[in-house]
Amino acid sequence: MSAGPQLVVFAPLPPSRSGVAAYTAELLPPLARALRLVVVVAREEEAAPRDGAEVITEREYRRRPGLRALPHLHQLGNSLDHEHVYRAALRRPGILVLHEVVLHHLVEALTLARGAPHAYEAVLAYNHGPAGRRLARLRQCGLFSPWQRFLMPLHRQVLDPAAGVIVHSRFAAARLDAPPGLPVRVVPHHRSPQVEAYEGVTRQEARARLGLPLEGPLLLALGHVTPAKQVTVALEALALLRAGGVEARCVVAGPAGPEAGLEATVARLGLGAQVRLAGWVSEEAFFLHLRAADLLLALRFPSGGESSGSLARALAMGTPAIAYDFGPAAEYPDTAVAKLPFGSDPAPALARALAALLADPAALAARGAAARAHMREACGLEASAAAYLRALRDWTGLEVPEAGTG
Repeated sequence: MSAGPQLVVFAPLPPSRSGVAAYTAELLPPLARALRLVVVVAREEEAAPRDGAEVITEREYRRRPGLRALPHLHQLGNSLDHEHVYRAALRRPGILVLHEVVLHHLVEALTLARGAPHAYEAVLAYNHGPAGRRLARLRQCGLFSPWQRFLMPLHRQVLDPAAGVIVHSRFAAARLDAPPGLPVRVVPHHRSPQVEAYEGVTRQEARARLGLPLEGPLLLALGHVTPAKQVTVALEALALLRAGGVEARCVVAGPAGPEAGLEATVARLGLGAQVRLAGWVSEEAFFLHLRAADLLLALRFPSGGESSGSLARALAMGTPAIAYDFGPAAEYPDTAVAKLPFGSDPAPALARALAALLADPAALAARGAAARAHMREACGLEASAAAYLRALRDWTGLEVPEAGTG
């Protein structure tokens, strides 16, 4: 463990399935070389020691009041995996790492879903004044559009007390409703060090280990299946490809609730032989799917300002992607990520783009090589840790040594 100054980090950690948990676990080792880290998690199963960091639960944190005097860093996302981080960001502010600009879904889960409409109203009023209060009351009367979640991100309550904010994209930084003078820095999502373990695995080997056909184009959708992931649009595009004589398969690897209706969509489109609904997959299977695939479908719309961990890992593995030309994904180089304008009838446009990409395997392989090179050169883990250390020095006065930027 480092002999440097101490830092308290509130975050989820694996086995939590949050992408923020995986991100934080990867970032701890380089930070721990300069700092003595105390990581606070919500659940006992997450509280195992990690690479020089002490990991404790909230209960243990409350038993050690001296920890409150130390600088704090909060890794906050938009789900209940981050409930304890959200509370800490309000009660003991520090540096806030905002993985998603939109926190509306988390606020809903902590208020409306727990029978506390007045608490929801209070957050809307804090962020949007009397108009927010009126909208909260209209929602209680049944007047609500899901688009309001993205138009009203509900993050001002955690920004106002923060010492500074880190986000992963220029898009996210531009969408912050930040108070005057609050320092904001962009630290791109880092390259996962876990990709090294799969560098020697061939595409055919990965497919064989996953029980997938060894030949033919394979598309991949990763992560929790939500409406914003546009998986239904991807399946409709796959059906159009087949109708046009382009045979391709698709794996959807991520948990999906019954409301997603994926099984019904696959049956309606007659794609039973082309689509595998894998559900949640292990970390090893996650990376094997990335190695097995020809192209990742990263079709987020609308965007909550999140930088996809799945996309970052795919590009680091040399798996090219297609994404809408919108949000954080649009900031990756065109040589690595194919950009698709979002329109009112997206499935045909997606089908045309996929057909063009799959028709030129050499160009697709070149995209993969460009993706791998970009992540190595621009998104190194050590560079990310160095940016965190600079923020800690500048915003908290913590005396930490300079980190390498390799």
